[in-house]
Amino acid sequence: MNIKKIALLSAGLFFICYSLADAQTQDPLESITEAEIRDHIFFLASDYMNGRVGPSAEYEIAAQYVASQFAAAGLEPLVRNEDGSKGYFQGVPFAKTTYSEKLEWKITKDGKENTLTHKEDFKVMFANNLNHDKLEIIYVGYGIEEPDHDWNDFKDLDVEGKIMVCLTGAPLKKGKPVLPDEVHEKYAGTRGLQSKIYGLFSKGAAGLILVDIDGSSGIPFDFIPGEFAQEKYVYREGESERRQRSMPSVYLAQPGIFDILLGGSKHNPLADPDNIIKNYKPQLLEGVSLISKIEVLSEELVYTKNVVGMVPGTDPVLKNEYIVVGAHLDHVKPLEGMVCNGADDNASGSTGVIEIAEAVAMNPCRRSVIFITYTAEEMGLIGSRHFVGSQLFPAEQMKFNLNMDMIGRSDPENKESRAHYVVSDKKYLNELESFIMDLNKGITDFPLIFDNDEDSPGGSDHQSFINAGIPGFFFFSGVHEDLHQPGDDPEKIDYAKAVSICRLGYLITTELANMDTVPTFMIED
Repeated sequence: MNIKKIALLSAGLFFICYSLADAQTQDPLESITEAEIRDHIFFLASDYMNGRVGPSAEYEIAAQYVASQFAAAGLEPLVRNEDGSKGYFQGVPFAKTTYSEKLEWKITKDGKENTLTHKEDFKVMFANNLNHDKLEIIYVGYGIEEPDHDWNDFKDLDVEGKIMVCLTGAPLKKGKPVLPDEVHEKYAGTRGLQSKIYGLFSKGAAGLILVDIDGSSGIPFDFIPGEFAQEKYVYREGESERRQRSMPSVYLAQPGIFDILLGGSKHNPLADPDNIIKNYKPQLLEGVSLISKIEVLSEELVYTKNVVGMVPGTDPVLKNEYIVVGAHLDHVKPLEGMVCNGADDNASGSTGVIEIAEAVAMNPCRRSVIFITYTAEEMGLIGSRHFVGSQLFPAEQMKFNLNMDMIGRSDPENKESRAHYVVSDKKYLNELESFIMDLNKGITDFPLIFDNDEDSPGGSDHQSFINAGIPGFFFFSGVHEDLHQPGDDPEKIDYAKAVSICRLGYLITTELANMDTVPTFMIED
């Protein structure tokens, strides 16, 4: 830890004393202030934090900061240490793998081998596994499944265990969308790219190769840094933990890959790029396979941390039920040498957890309230998956999850209204909307848009709870231009908006934690 980082942490600890003394004279709701939110975000999203990538030394500082805030607010530590004491840190195990520098693909078609080189011909966007052994390749066209609009690129195709090749964007005919405008927009641009990736995760494929031949992704190939690094961290699940299907590897390839895969075929989208659907045909590519090999130099077990604290309940029976308020603390690594500070994503949400925790601790509820900042959300919701699967608290005793993931900006569609999203599984939305809006009296001066996970790309940590049968939702700014970019800075946060979301989050938390029975919020299909 260098001198600058020590000074930064010391400044954060000094702020604790100041904020705690001030908070003790305030009403809990009024204790959530713009000044405190600003200070937390400016600390967590400082350049010195280098993006808070978990695991890293900078993430460790961020975790220590959150733990110190929990301690100052009087939260109970929950995790048993080796010496028998309790602390705020839940270790999350990772296998740290060091690779050689060389990453190549060998694509074989009809006995002829073609070599593609990382960064020149393709880039890694996300990968748990960089080694692929003679994978079959399946061209899925635009990768769109919209049966209500008579479009299904997966009809009669079995993608299980294969690597998919998929066009970005949505089909056009004579320059005009083939699908209705609202459906076309779902797959267009950066948001469409993310929506498509997450929609394809459920298909059971071993990997996904995205190809942008017309600029429809909104992200030029040369601008994508690629997520491949010589050091890679992969979550190492324990035997007793709930296992979930690993996310497939995702790559972005140069358009020229189609001349290798479909060269000479009328179905090659490069044959007539202005009229792709003229000879459009998703298909298994017979006689074509992909080999990807990279040498592993070393492996070791390392840990990063969830930060967990609790305000115990006051009711002798209900204190054994829990409301969980969480946010991911990590962000992403620098882009082209520039720090991606992650002020909105997700220093803002982590700040929300700190502020709500402080407010709840001032006036504890009947139920216990768990506060947690997760590690490695950006690596696949890993911190929240680990927490739920660890059985630190049995799933049946956790009654609700409030997740804060981006609470300080607005997406381009909502610049004027400053509307904010409330995102959950569709089976919860109707009941959640009426519940939340009943509490939102005079709190937000902007609309709330209730949206389901299928329409909101990226997902977030509430999904780990929903997968375990625990209802929940997350507050979400929407996909704005600075998402995962160097421009996500503290100066751009709408602090008045963040205050309102935090205060509404506090009211939701205390209402749930004081009710006789927590609703299931579920509407059966």
